[in-house]
Amino acid sequence: MLGFSLICVSYVLFYVILNIGWYGTQQKSLIKPESKINCEDLTVVIPFRNEQENLSMLLKNINELKKVPSRFIFINDHSDDNWKGLFENQNNISIDVYSLDKDKNGKKEAIWEGVKRTETKYVLCWDADVCFKADYFNELQELQLADLIILPVHFKSNNILQALGEIDFYLANFVNQASAYWLRPVMCNGANLLFSKSTYLEVNNLKEHQHILSGDDMFLLRQMIKNKKSVYCAPTKTCAVTTQSQKSFSSYLNQRMRWLGKSLYINDALLNCWAMVQFVFSVGFFTCFIYWIFEDPKTFALFFIIKCGIDLLFLSRYFYSIKKTIFTFFIPVYVLIFPIYNLFILSSFYFKKQKWKGRKLYN
Repeated sequence: MLGFSLICVSYVLFYVILNIGWYGTQQKSLIKPESKINCEDLTVVIPFRNEQENLSMLLKNINELKKVPSRFIFINDHSDDNWKGLFENQNNISIDVYSLDKDKNGKKEAIWEGVKRTETKYVLCWDADVCFKADYFNELQELQLADLIILPVHFKSNNILQALGEIDFYLANFVNQASAYWLRPVMCNGANLLFSKSTYLEVNNLKEHQHILSGDDMFLLRQMIKNKKSVYCAPTKTCAVTTQSQKSFSSYLNQRMRWLGKSLYINDALLNCWAMVQFVFSVGFFTCFIYWIFEDPKTFALFFIIKCGIDLLFLSRYFYSIKKTIFTFFIPVYVLIFPIYNLFILSSFYFKKQKWKGRKLYN
């Protein structure tokens, strides 16, 4: 009983810290008239590999924009599908397409090539599978300048199982925005990331992590932090893009292992600290549940209700803000499966050979 009480008190304090940080990030003003981003100073770089269907939707989305940047640069990473025909008759918007040389491959190389070809002060990186609102760049012009701006990424689910698989992603974003308020952000997503071209070329030591195909975003964030560059984490609703949730458990597992891998290779003490705190709470509650479900089911039911109540109390506002209120109904299930899920992902990372877009993830 005492152990559970101590865990609950610590857990509530942890949530209070997170909620203050998250709310502070949402309320922080971005508008600085003297230092706004101008679309004429911005190029969008989009790497792609065998994403014909995604590119078709993306180009349609681009043509519906109310305001456009200076230029769109697409970098083909040795695709073998019928991607070329998609870029015909795109004369109304400045779009250029390049292909990587035979001796180069991977998303990091594609972004590096795209950035070198830009002629503007700022670069916005998108993935080829993102969707966005027509007024995306109108919102973007209200952002204050920074060397790196972390922009929000949301998932779109087609069923309940896909939605359940999103919860860990949004909880990580919740912690990241709180961390950005109290200290600094510890994560970012390359599907929607804006940075200064000159700063990128200055700090991005590609050779250091070139053997890891994934992690262009996290390694860039880490290098920005190490070099004391300005990094900003935008609110959850500002310039958000949407991407499709993973359609199968296998693809979901591969994605989460890839994310875990780049987080471990980054070796960021603050990121590891946040992860360890969450893991300790998760395992602590789970251990209590396992013990009391056999010792006294009534006590287990009481503890389980208390734990779910704390989660619902502190997370409902966040889920509502990102229009994912349905996640509140999944909390009781998530409370039980999250520790098992964490251990499963961790063990799979070490024992399963990992590939990404048909290639070995680690060379």
